[in-house]
Amino acid sequence: MRPILKRLGTLAIAAGLSHCAEQLPQTSADGIFTAAQADRGAALFGQHCARCHSIQEFTGPAFNAVWAGTPASAMYLRIANTMPMDQPGSLGTGQTTALLAHILDSNGMPSGNQPLPGDLPWLTGIQMATAD
Repeated sequence: MRPILKRLGTLAIAAGLSHCAEQLPQTSADGIFTAAQADRGAALFGQHCARCHSIQEFTGPAFNAVWAGTPASAMYLRIANTMPMDQPGSLGTGQTTALLAHILDSNGMPSGNQPLPGDLPWLTGIQMATAD
């Protein structure tokens, strides 16, 4: 009976260590939003943003010139605090993260399994990758 307990203990430790070895996202290219979240963001962009902006302002070379290399929290805070222009700061956390997910998706960033959180310290640790 002891060898079985020893094996089970070894397996438990190995499982715990493999969990610790999981890669934490470091850039916006690490699947930090879900496809559903980006889809919600696309609808919100049409509802709140498209009357003043086109998505081209936030994609490709325009995105790279302003946002590539900055923390994701910078864009999150810009959206949260200054948009929409006629009602700055009126968007909730879920709307802001969905809009950010839509912008990342529009720049060819891959989606993942977890929704983008509105957690500023976490977002500060995520660097905006260069758009395709």
